Amino acid sequence: MKKLLAIAFTAGLLFTSCSNDDDEQNNEFSIVGIWQPSREIVVSGSNGVTLSNTSYSGCYSTSTFDFKSNNTLVSNIFELNTSNNCVSTGIETVPYTYDHAAKKLVIDGENIEIVSRTVNEIQIVSEYDDRDSDGIDDKIIFVLAR
Repeated sequence: MKKLLAIAFTAGLLFTSCSNDDDEQNNEFSIVGIWQPSREIVVSGSNGVTLSNTSYSGCYSTSTFDFKSNNTLVSNIFELNTSNNCVSTGIETVPYTYDHAAKKLVIDGENIEIVSRTVNEIQIVSEYDDRDSDGIDDKIIFVLAR
C-alpha cells in the first residue's frame, strides 16, 4: 500500500486562510466520499516558499480515492500504458482512520500529515524530497478535490 500511495501521491498540497468561512467549512468537513487528484505543491524545506504548484491533468487526474463510511479506502489509479491508453493499474482497498479534531489521518497503518482541509479539498503531505537540490528536503503536498 505504501508503494501505491507513494506512486499515486508523486505521479502527477499550502494555502490556508483564517477567515470565518473556512472555519465553518472545516466544521462541516467529512473525508467520506470520492476524491480525485487535483495538484501537487512543492514547498521549500529551507524557507517555506512554494517552489511549484502543478495541476494534474490527463489520465492520472481520473484516478479516484473513495473514503467509505466503514473506514475503508478504495483507490483506483489510472496511468497511460505503453500503447498510450488510459488504464486502471488496479483497485486497492485498505483501512483508514480519520480524526477531525486531531487533524489526523492514518491510511493502512501509516500516519498521513494533513496540511489543510475544506469541504471540497484536502492537502496532505505525500513525501519529503529535495526537489530544489539545496540539500534540504522539501515538502511534497498532494491535493485531492471532490
